[in-house]
Amino acid sequence: MSGKELLAIEGGAPVRTEGMPPEADFFGLEELEAVTNVMKSRALRRGNITEEYEKKIADWFGVKHALAVTSGTTALHVALAAIGVGPGDEVIVSPYTFVSSDTSVLEQNAVPVFADIDPDYLHLDPADIERKITPYTKAIIPVSAYGAPVDMDPIMEIARKHNLWVIEDDCRAIGATYKGKKSGTTGHIAVFSTVAGKVISTGEGGFAITNDDALYEKMWSYSDFARKRSLGSSSKYHWGLPCTNYRITNLQAAIGIEQMKKLDEFVEARNKNGRYLSEQLKDVPGIILPKEPVWGETIYYYYLIRIQQEVLGSDMLNFALALSAEGVFDKKLLPTTRWPISQNLEPLFIEKSGYGGTKCPFECAHYKGKVEYGPGQCPVSEKLHEEVLWLSSVNPQMTRKDLDDIAHAVKKVVSAFLEKKVRGEKIEYAAERDRALL
Repeated sequence: MSGKELLAIEGGAPVRTEGMPPEADFFGLEELEAVTNVMKSRALRRGNITEEYEKKIADWFGVKHALAVTSGTTALHVALAAIGVGPGDEVIVSPYTFVSSDTSVLEQNAVPVFADIDPDYLHLDPADIERKITPYTKAIIPVSAYGAPVDMDPIMEIARKHNLWVIEDDCRAIGATYKGKKSGTTGHIAVFSTVAGKVISTGEGGFAITNDDALYEKMWSYSDFARKRSLGSSSKYHWGLPCTNYRITNLQAAIGIEQMKKLDEFVEARNKNGRYLSEQLKDVPGIILPKEPVWGETIYYYYLIRIQQEVLGSDMLNFALALSAEGVFDKKLLPTTRWPISQNLEPLFIEKSGYGGTKCPFECAHYKGKVEYGPGQCPVSEKLHEEVLWLSSVNPQMTRKDLDDIAHAVKKVVSAFLEKKVRGEKIEYAAERDRALL
């Protein structure tokens, strides 16, 4: 890193002018033929193709049951419903995740309680889980933030001690392993997403897995108008519970079957790309690379770096804007999922925005506990929100040149920032409107 390259944001030549490849799904002729066959069959709604898809999922994970539904979010909902979470209950959740990991609890009129995360893998901190348990705690939802498997044994030990359910949110971790097993096979239920951009994709979709027969029957029921599975999908007899429809179609399942056939290939490609990027960036000062845990193998859903502000003399937003000017990062993604706010700071929770203009379930007759949200509750998560940059997808379509350009741009920006810090120059590319968006 010579430091002689003028940053593109200051008028220099960008590292890349053609833009990065879109984070598109990888579909081949196999998926097209599968969808065409379903169309020709005129049987588009959930049916035998979906059942075949679910069997492929269960076989791949080595579990008894898989249930395909409309999204990872709805998979969380049916999982929470199946374990009996309801009004008056608390569920311990992660503050560093996509919002549905936490708002799914609200769908059952229960209360999310945030425990902090560890700074290395961005997973729930078992010590803080223990501190947040109350007489109203019913379940724990550990989340894999970017593809590293959660260390589940300490969490399961806490769950056994306090008689709690555990739902693994592995929406971003299809293909990770934990102590020689597929990630998602340790808790009582695990949920996954197959929305566009995930490790495998059905456009929209998700699934839940479990080895528990009773939980599977309940999840199946909740996803299909609370029908009793034993009476068939056309049964007019229901459990006598509130119900909904989270069924996917044979069209999505047909795509899912072909994607499952390629899953091992996708995992290998993502991990190869992620590790290549780490090799290129391993000696760059001022950034911390993703760690691979000793208890399992990561699936590189997304490649994250942590900006050390004290080294670079700049915050993450200025770093991201400089990278965007170099052509390797899309700054328009920052207000979306590429800069997740610590969830305990979301207006939804701080203001306790409940159903029908009330504060229910946060404050209601069924809930005997007390919950507050705001700054200082999850200091690690709140700090990392300002430091962690979701740098790039490392999906199978990324080429070696794509990865080299990303590494070049990161090195170029770091070198320039280090020199500015030595000279005492203030780095401020972010306009007020940029910060307002975030």
